[in-house]
Amino acid sequence: MTSSVHWIESTSWELDFYGLPHRFPWPAEVDQETAQAHPLNLETLLEAIDRLQPPTEPWSGFRAATGLFEELSEALEEGELVRTQRLLEEIERLHPGSAFVQFQQANLARLGGDDAKASLLLEAALQKAPQAAPLWSALGNARLQAGDREGAISAFKKALEINGNDQGALNGLTQLKQLVRLMRQNEDGQADPNSVAYVDMDTFRGMISGQIESLAEEPDQLVALADQLMRDGMILDVVISALEKSLEVRPNHERTIMMLASAYRAADRHAEALALVQRFTELLPDESAGFMHLAQAFNTLGEHEKERAALGRVLELDPNFHAAIGIYFELGQNEHDPSKEEALAKWAAANGSWMGLLIASSIARTRGDTASALRHADQAFALDPTREEVLLHLTAVLGEAKELGRLSTQIRPAIESRQYSSRLDWNFAQTLFQHGFRDEASGVLRRAIAVEGAPEEFKAMAASTLESWAGVLTGCGIQIQAKPGGHVLAPILITLADGDGGVVIGAGRNLPAEGTFPWRGIQEGLAEINLQQGESGGSQPPQPLGTFRAGGVDMAEGAPAVECHVSVSEEAELMFRAAQGGRRLPVAWRPPQ
Repeated sequence: MTSSVHWIESTSWELDFYGLPHRFPWPAEVDQETAQAHPLNLETLLEAIDRLQPPTEPWSGFRAATGLFEELSEALEEGELVRTQRLLEEIERLHPGSAFVQFQQANLARLGGDDAKASLLLEAALQKAPQAAPLWSALGNARLQAGDREGAISAFKKALEINGNDQGALNGLTQLKQLVRLMRQNEDGQADPNSVAYVDMDTFRGMISGQIESLAEEPDQLVALADQLMRDGMILDVVISALEKSLEVRPNHERTIMMLASAYRAADRHAEALALVQRFTELLPDESAGFMHLAQAFNTLGEHEKERAALGRVLELDPNFHAAIGIYFELGQNEHDPSKEEALAKWAAANGSWMGLLIASSIARTRGDTASALRHADQAFALDPTREEVLLHLTAVLGEAKELGRLSTQIRPAIESRQYSSRLDWNFAQTLFQHGFRDEASGVLRRAIAVEGAPEEFKAMAASTLESWAGVLTGCGIQIQAKPGGHVLAPILITLADGDGGVVIGAGRNLPAEGTFPWRGIQEGLAEINLQQGESGGSQPPQPLGTFRAGGVDMAEGAPAVECHVSVSEEAELMFRAAQGGRRLPVAWRPPQ
């Protein structure tokens, strides 16, 4: 021991996490109380280790291992799975047996989508560091993603037993409806999102039950309270209490009746739900939606004759009620039975149901009978030529029938009237493009984008489509390994002749994700870039993603590099763009050779 180091004791869980004894060195001039702080000041600890002459195990091994921590963090952040694994193996060699390595191995497993393996690694780490609240919280998340709801709850609760402010555990239990997040009010009486409290469900139930009693004569507020609770998916019995209390004040209030019926169904109180729906239909005998709910209630109770009678009443009131038509005529998914088609078309014509005729047309389309599909669609158009659903369907059928002249005379005027949603522009443009009218189709979409109030989602979709039609955006015909709406499961890299190139989009990146890189490998005005998913040396061989080509490249001396842009959508579809000096380049994709 040197004179510049004190040996002190601590109960910190971080020492267990790093695989260190609870008696450790600390610089003599540094207040010993700081050694008890969380998080543990590793920089100060390492300074003390450096003063040991000579340093012994485990301190020397730990000191060497920490030299790789920064590179490890960088590899994890970049989503480089193989590099991360190799660094962890080296850290384990230098300082074996730590929960830290198992924790990082679990992170690696989760990046690759293996939450079950991550759970096992975290459980092993917790054997070494049982008081590490972050490990329990991480275990809760891994179990939740692996489908173990009860195991996740148990892990999150254990984290909060150790650290009542563990944000990961608080968020996890809130997501699992075990806790409720409440915002406190500021001085102006407004909810303050920066000041929150968490209460358990029993406490919250008591709070809400008290509100119900205080609002006993305020039925609108009771209904609003119940509606909020139902949308949040919380405390069904309290929702029912609030609605029952409201119905006592207004026994014939239609919305309250239907909300309570829905709550009863959710609580498996089907007989009570049926009674309420019947009451609703007595109050509003001409409301088709009420009889649809009645049919559903009879179906749940297995009373199929009564269900069919209720469906019949729905269609008497509204012959275009889509769901009721499907159930009444016993239509299955991808239905193609010609006898059902003709029975439905006959009924629809007799009852003035344009929706029935559209469904009959869809059945014919599924069977590949374009002539029958067009016949039914024409009948629907004759019944209601201004209905958007009719125009949408007719556009698609006319395209399939190659009736291009009718597209111009029947659909184009509707487009130009600007009385319909962007869906009609989209269908019309797609049909035109499929028949080789690229410029005209592009014009339809450009005009639709320019319309004031056009939905942002439509504008984004139309813009990508226009890029694709113009040849400056290309897709990849190979599905990316990713959790849809989640994250990329293996990194996307450039493939070089001598091995892996740089990472473009790292593993673990949340979708949608994107990456850019410069490219100077140009021959005869053409840039060819091979991409792959996965790294050489990993548990699975890399998956080639094919060749992305950018043409028309300026090869003059001093010309800027080609800037490549790769993106992965929420649906895990990969797209490629390229530009040079701000000029978009024509691009294409070729599958792996």
